[in-house]
Amino acid sequence: MAPPDMRKLRKGRIALVVLLVALAVGAFYAHKFGVIGSGYGAQQTCACLYISGRTLDSCRGDLEPLAQKIVSLKAENQQVTAHTFGLMRARSRYEEGVGCTLVE
Repeated sequence: MAPPDMRKLRKGRIALVVLLVALAVGAFYAHKFGVIGSGYGAQQTCACLYISGRTLDSCRGDLEPLAQKIVSLKAENQQVTAHTFGLMRARSRYEEGVGCTLVE
């Protein structure tokens, strides 16, 4: 049997490994949801602006409450660019007769 100090050290290392794995899994899912959120925001807002003819402020209200807080939107040149957490980006472009297409 290991001395008490060694057991504490081993438990601390196990706790650290579990914490690091949890952080890695959390970062992975945050990135995936950020990419999805950016695409959703860009596509939804593009259709709202250029197909429905509404204002950007009006369209922002159609997004889910969490998306309203974490997705920033910019509309210009028949395109909408969305950023989530300032890191993940998506762009949707409007074309007459086709509608909005997620291009990035």
